Amino acid sequence: MSTAIQLAGHAFELLPERAVYWRARRSLLLADVHLGKDQVFRRSGMAVPAGVLGTELARISRLVARTGAERLIVLGDWVHAPPDPNEDWPSEISDWRRAHRNLAMDLVLGNHDRALRDWLEAWSIKSHRSALDVDGLRLVHEWGDAAGRPGMSGHLHPGAVVKSGHERLRLPAFLLAGQHLVLPAFGRFTGLMDQTPFPTEQCWVIAGQRVLPAPLPGRSIRA
Repeated sequence: MSTAIQLAGHAFELLPERAVYWRARRSLLLADVHLGKDQVFRRSGMAVPAGVLGTELARISRLVARTGAERLIVLGDWVHAPPDPNEDWPSEISDWRRAHRNLAMDLVLGNHDRALRDWLEAWSIKSHRSALDVDGLRLVHEWGDAAGRPGMSGHLHPGAVVKSGHERLRLPAFLLAGQHLVLPAFGRFTGLMDQTPFPTEQCWVIAGQRVLPAPLPGRSIRA
């Protein structure tokens, strides 16, 4: 179950898949996918299971199919780090892009998307150095780069804490202040921050297949 909001006069749907759908533009927005993060950990000798990248790409595929999106806009950190020459995971992304050749794709470069020029060309991804402006919205990676204009960002990996008895659970969250929305990290192989520097005025958490209003970050939700 999604939740509807408006920014700069445009209607958006906050999706339980950790993404935003802009129906009028047939556009799907997400942030902080961090593809290849498992490979980076394995470079350091950490025992991380394989298959994370394929699982994340499959999640995007299902979301594109469900919404009928014709454009995918990533608000930074599409990858966790540039690939090493001997790694084969970039070819998985290439195969995925060929399977979605009719899906236009834009990436606002995040702090992890360095030295990717050749790869982005191979993946048919159009990159934007600091911002993408669409219909009065400034789409950025870090919210400070929106310069007070209506828009969206990622980077913070926001979450909120749910308490049930003695148990505590962090859930991914959408944060809103004024006319700026911070998206949760799409990548599930990432951490969550329940306290961020963002001046949050409204918060929604993702609980299973629902997006629910929640207390502001730093305050616990009791279930």
